Amino acid sequence: MNKFKQFVYTLLLLFTCFVASPYIYKQIWKSSKVVDSPKASAKETDTEAQQTEEKATDAPADSTTEPQPTSEGETAAPVEDEPTEPTTSPVDWVQSDASYFNDALFIGDSRTVGIRDYGTLKNAQYYCDKGLSSYQIDKSYVDGKTIWDFLSGKKFGKIYVMLGINEVGNDIEYTTSAYRKLIDGLREKQPDAIIYLEGNLHVATYAQTSAITNERIDILNSNIQGLADNKKDLLYQC
Repeated sequence: MNKFKQFVYTLLLLFTCFVASPYIYKQIWKSSKVVDSPKASAKETDTEAQQTEEKATDAPADSTTEPQPTSEGETAAPVEDEPTEPTTSPVDWVQSDASYFNDALFIGDSRTVGIRDYGTLKNAQYYCDKGLSSYQIDKSYVDGKTIWDFLSGKKFGKIYVMLGINEVGNDIEYTTSAYRKLIDGLREKQPDAIIYLEGNLHVATYAQTSAITNERIDILNSNIQGLADNKKDLLYQC
């Protein structure tokens, strides 16, 4: 190649560089902006999310109770917490001294005899005897009196009945009917008295037999409970 051609090619190369370089640089600049744009978008998104969270935090607590539109376009009433009813005891228990039992009568078997002989309620009245049962109470005598004679001599405010442990081995339904007859008689003779029907306590495991079991005691107690009207006579489980 002669020097003239070399000179011409050199001029063409220089011309190409001067003309093409700005165009190439411009394309590279646009490409760099496209690559950086997702980062900018992500940054803008994070900023918006932060601003939304701050607004939610600054919002008053009551804003959640504002009525919300339903799907039909109606406004739903805010949900209110149901009022909590105060917890109260069904019975107002009070402390009493021994004088509370001045008008009390205790009816029962040997367990009540123990209360009479070894207890501290000497001011109460007792109609009790070893082996006393609801079956024979009409024909039983304590100090020469039947239960009905005893009830006719004084007006009582409280009557406590503890019977049934001697009958638990017998037919429970028959025992219940005899118990009912006794309670009906007490109501008739002492209409103003509160009658407490005392449940029978469980016996020790070694004392249980085929006829006397704690399960049968529970059944009898349940039947006795059914005799109480929960107004003038109550079941009292010791």
